[in-house]
Amino acid sequence: MRNARVLAAAVLSLLGLLAVLSACAGRNPAEGAPALSEVQFLDSGSFDRKLSASLSARQPLVTVVFPASITLNNIPERMDKWLAKVEKFGGKVEIQPEPEAGRGIISEIFGLFIKAYEAIEEAVIYAPAKNYNVMIYYRAQTGLVTRLCFVQKGSQAAGPQPVGPQPSVSQPVDAQPAGPQNPDAQAIPTGPAGGGFMPEGLPQAK
Repeated sequence: MRNARVLAAAVLSLLGLLAVLSACAGRNPAEGAPALSEVQFLDSGSFDRKLSASLSARQPLVTVVFPASITLNNIPERMDKWLAKVEKFGGKVEIQPEPEAGRGIISEIFGLFIKAYEAIEEAVIYAPAKNYNVMIYYRAQTGLVTRLCFVQKGSQAAGPQPVGPQPSVSQPVDAQPAGPQNPDAQAIPTGPAGGGFMPEGLPQAK
């Protein structure tokens, strides 16, 4: 009997504790925070409380602004949680580009004239290229471009010569006898071995 009373008291205590916890859990932590129409994003719990309070006020529009640049592929995790909750509760998450700043009719006409002038100038500048082919030379070992040659279409001229010093080719030279040459000189015949032929009238050495 005593054990039954103790068990009943414990059950009642647990039910009371659950009631208190449920009441605390049902209370929004953002309660008391001001409702804002524009909330600046901050990667902190403070942002969650401000946004929650602003949405709890059932305002028709609440805008979140970002002080730092983000992209569609780099949405902060804290903000992504809010988007996931919107979809979970049956809402839609859509993307739309910002409207570009409009220009007056005078600016539009002036812009068209500028584009037309640039198109004509470009056509005039590049017109001579229609008569040429292009050959790009580069070094096979390094990939560095050494030159770019415009070669006229249908030209029969030889291709461009290699860049850099070329090895010299020596030309054959006819062999010439050493010493001065006299066309009137005659060869002096020599005598038998051991002696020489002397002209007449000259004394011979003894």
